[in-house]
Amino acid sequence: MNPHPRRLLPTALMFLLTIPSILAAGAIDPALETALGTLASDEMTSVLVLMRDQAPIATLDRALSDAEASRAVRHETIVRSLRAAAAGQIDLATDLDLRMRDGEVEGYTTYWIVNAVVLRGNAAAIREIADRPDVSRVFLNPRPELITPVRDGDEGPSLRGIGVTPGVRAIQADRVWEELGLVGRGRLVANIDTGVDGNHPALTSRWRGNNGNPWHECWLDVLGNGTQYPTDGGGHGTHVMGTMTGLGAETGDTVGVAWGAQWIACNAIGQGANEEFDNDILNAFQWLADPDGDPSTIDDVPDVVQNSWGVHEGFGYPDCFDGWWQVIDNCEAAGCVVTFSAGNEGPDPMTLRSPSDRATTPVNILAIGAVDATNYEWPYPIADFSSRGPTGCPGNDIKPEVAAPGVDVYSSVPGGGYSQNYSGTSMAGPHVAGIVALMREANPDLEVNTIKQILLDTAIDEGDPGEDNDYGFGFVDAFAAASIALEGTGVLEGQILNLTDGGTPLKGAVVSLIGSAAHFPSNDDGLYRGHAIAGDYTAVASHPSFSSDSAAVTIALDGTASQDFGLWDIAGPEITAVDDPRTIPDPTGPYEIHATIRDMSSIESATLYYRVNLASWQQTAMSATGDVYAGPIPGQIAGSRIDFYVTASDVGQNHSIFPPNAPDEFITFYVTIPVLVDNVESDLGWSLGYLGDTATNGIWIRDDPVGTFVGNRPMQPENDHTEDPGHICFVTGNAEPGQPAGIRDVDAGCTSLVSPVVDLAGAETVYLYYWRWFGQYGLAGDTFTVQVTTNNGLTWTDIELLTSVANRWTEVLVDLADYITPSATTRLRFRVCDNATDSTVEGAVDDVSIEILPELPASVGGDGSAAGLILYPAQPNPSSGATRIVFRMATPGRATIDLFDVAGRHVRALADASFEAGTHQIEWDGLDDSGNRAGAGVYFYRLVAGGSRHSTRLVLSP
Repeated sequence: MNPHPRRLLPTALMFLLTIPSILAAGAIDPALETALGTLASDEMTSVLVLMRDQAPIATLDRALSDAEASRAVRHETIVRSLRAAAAGQIDLATDLDLRMRDGEVEGYTTYWIVNAVVLRGNAAAIREIADRPDVSRVFLNPRPELITPVRDGDEGPSLRGIGVTPGVRAIQADRVWEELGLVGRGRLVANIDTGVDGNHPALTSRWRGNNGNPWHECWLDVLGNGTQYPTDGGGHGTHVMGTMTGLGAETGDTVGVAWGAQWIACNAIGQGANEEFDNDILNAFQWLADPDGDPSTIDDVPDVVQNSWGVHEGFGYPDCFDGWWQVIDNCEAAGCVVTFSAGNEGPDPMTLRSPSDRATTPVNILAIGAVDATNYEWPYPIADFSSRGPTGCPGNDIKPEVAAPGVDVYSSVPGGGYSQNYSGTSMAGPHVAGIVALMREANPDLEVNTIKQILLDTAIDEGDPGEDNDYGFGFVDAFAAASIALEGTGVLEGQILNLTDGGTPLKGAVVSLIGSAAHFPSNDDGLYRGHAIAGDYTAVASHPSFSSDSAAVTIALDGTASQDFGLWDIAGPEITAVDDPRTIPDPTGPYEIHATIRDMSSIESATLYYRVNLASWQQTAMSATGDVYAGPIPGQIAGSRIDFYVTASDVGQNHSIFPPNAPDEFITFYVTIPVLVDNVESDLGWSLGYLGDTATNGIWIRDDPVGTFVGNRPMQPENDHTEDPGHICFVTGNAEPGQPAGIRDVDAGCTSLVSPVVDLAGAETVYLYYWRWFGQYGLAGDTFTVQVTTNNGLTWTDIELLTSVANRWTEVLVDLADYITPSATTRLRFRVCDNATDSTVEGAVDDVSIEILPELPASVGGDGSAAGLILYPAQPNPSSGATRIVFRMATPGRATIDLFDVAGRHVRALADASFEAGTHQIEWDGLDDSGNRAGAGVYFYRLVAGGSRHSTRLVLSP
């Protein structure tokens, strides 16, 4: 079959984009009506407003299927139609803006995945909005609940080295890998869950954000934490993603069904909610339907998204709650298969959650039950907890659709380990989602409903003959499903070479077939291979750092076509992990600066440029140990300012520089005088306990910490901050290996860690660095406090007060002179207090440093740091909120300070004014120019005054 006609948008479909669907008359949902009746006049509640005009997605979906449209054409058509329908929200948005001015509405968010608005307003405003002619329906803003796993006994050990898991073998995924050669290459999976540990060794290499794509296309944090890298606060999402695509090559753990696929994720489930001006599920599905915001691209859109959440009557929702149906339909119409775990409320009948209880068609929604394929051979018994049909929804009343392994499922958990103590339909769902990825590798343009029907048709019957309310159509068979998906396809294969580097194999390039969703990545040997519907195509080989190459190819039915490509390198080396010392307490030197430099071609040179006290720039060659390059800067007297930047070139004479705008921007550090530098590996005279302490357990000690957990939440660190070669830190008590959290934690009061006396008399700038950890679980009230005294403990001044969990090693930098007048009798105190009932609380401290920055003599330096413009390190840095930026001007004049993200985008104008000579301080509150909280990550702030430009780095933590 020639696929070319499928790449064109039919005229009839273009006409349908402009036809609005008309819903029933506007109404307030009964549950909302009840809630509004209980609200005081000044109280507000969050509601979802469904607009009357909706895109004609069902009609478009049928037309696209009839036209045999490719997934790329389907995606663009559906997304553009959805966006066009949502453009009609402008009148309502204007109304809401006026109501916000008058205090009737607190805030709102508009959506296009369904033409809807989420807002928080008072009862009177909500009733008036419901009466608008452009509004169809208003109901309480729905909040999903995680389908919490069933656990048998304690969490158990972190297992390793299991190989291929029993569940993966049971569904015959290993046969798909070995006999059909399908592992998920070129495909993309996703989950809406508690998040994913992006550093897990079974997952990190295949997070799409670690493969040359922008983080915001690959990770969605809807909880307001501003994270730019996948994290998991609950553990559930990491386990689910592991079953979909986990590959722990170093530990022999092939936990994933489609271990060749890449993944993206959203943390919308199980972690609470932020301001209710939005809806986490709408946010998630809207992002998943078009992660890069460009309807004409398809490689960013996941093939499947697994969902382990839902609601039921016990949460106050009606049976067959339909609040998300249209959203799910629209996402699937755009080409993404949506799978749902059935729920863990079995074994009684009619226990499925919504929306998995929906049955408007035989495959919608595809609900997945759980069997025990770990402890039993075939036939696999249904799990007691697995939710059962029939459904109370109209239509086909038999539920679920299929069953998959869900008891004692072995998969990844946060922190790099594995666990087999997870059971639930949440563990069954990702087995099926992984099969979808294998099927999409076999046929990238296979339609959503076709995929789901194949899963039903190939399921192996269990229980009562035919479809039943325990197993549905039966136990999924990956091998049979993938074999059918291969029908009508052929293979394209070949090698991609780096012509710049002598024709060496090029890893990480992608061959795409124009008009198709097929894209095939190249491996370490530059080889690629993939399936597509038989026909004539234009194949394009591309890589972000190379010029593209294309060729006409013909893929024959059940045949194999070969096409090689040669690409030229057009990008400079990637320079990352550049040292940013801020201060170095060593007037002797030399100071070795490191940077990680990588390129797809050979590196020809790397150079370190530096200057001292604003004198002329010097340069020195950097030497390599693997990808890490190092260059020395000679030692300087205390008080000196040193600026530096790094350049690199590859064999194709492509150049890179870091920071990107150097030498106008650079990294700065100051040479300081060490007063106390303690990595805690030896005893320097700290007091473990102090006058007034009341804790009966968990007293500070100096020891090699033993990690403890509450569930999957780390409470006490497993390692000190300086893991190699160091092992020791200060920790509140220390459990024996294998003991649970709470055995040696702080109990019944406070315990103090107090430094030896340090002499800071006469110092004007005193930098304090420390790394701290605060593990807390239970009721609020526990605290971690950092304090300083100058009078032998008669009074203490707070430097930092933590009241919520901060259970990872975090560095803090402050200038003690901002808190005290430095004296000869200065001491620090780290205090952890158990103030809550039945809580678990732990603290740890490592790598404490106190350094003095003296003034340079006026005669030192080119135009002299004493006479020129100085930009000091931000304090604190990293910062979780407000931070102070301090600078000094030798002469009065105009100065500007601007903040940029690591990609060079302007974030915030912090200052633009005239300043007197002397030291000045500007505070950044963590917001961007629009008043929104900036995301966690690395930023640069730039000071410009008197023709000079100075820039340094700031880290914003979650």
